Amino acid sequence: MNTIKQLIEKYCPDGVEYKPLWSLTIWDKRFNGVEKSHQEKIIKYFYYLAKDLQPLIVENGDVKILTTNVTNLFTTKELAGDNIANGEVVSIPWGGNLNIQYYKGDFITSDNRIATSINTNVLDNKFLYYWMINNKELIESFYRGAGIKHPDMNKVLNLIIPVPPLPVQREIVRILDNFTSLEAELEAELEAELEARRKQYEYYRDQLLSFKHLSGGGQE
Repeated sequence: MNTIKQLIEKYCPDGVEYKPLWSLTIWDKRFNGVEKSHQEKIIKYFYYLAKDLQPLIVENGDVKILTTNVTNLFTTKELAGDNIANGEVVSIPWGGNLNIQYYKGDFITSDNRIATSINTNVLDNKFLYYWMINNKELIESFYRGAGIKHPDMNKVLNLIIPVPPLPVQREIVRILDNFTSLEAELEAELEAELEARRKQYEYYRDQLLSFKHLSGGGQE
């Protein structure tokens, strides 16, 4: 935490800048209710139906299958063909329960809404992922509907995100990645120890992604 504070004091002594999410990210579709000027560019993907993904699943594949749930499924370049995308992305499902996922590399996708940073020298994609995880409850509240819930993407794109300098973002990502890796290693150990580590991770994540206590500036 001291390292983060030192980096903030060095790179942004007047406080961390905040910006609307639409100004920093490119998404996969133009959304209803979102101003055209807020989506000057999109990146299109091929969307698989869930039933069409099942035959593609193989062990030891080299192409990630980005489902709307958190899974560890892969296919091959041969099976995916021209529908492969490559990039560093953060996704949320178009319908159902909110799952926020990060992936970097070759992938195919089901019906996710997919974001990537316009400029990774300004916004690191992994930092975006952790920030969205930290704001999961708020994003979840944007999912509405009588049956299958869908997100109000205008509200998602108008979220205000802190944009500390890149060295600060990368240090936050490094710390949270270490906690995430440690949690995975502890899964086979005592549940009490794992729960303690989870609480520690959540505490540090909340602290690292809330910049008001680290600087004098920021959003009120």
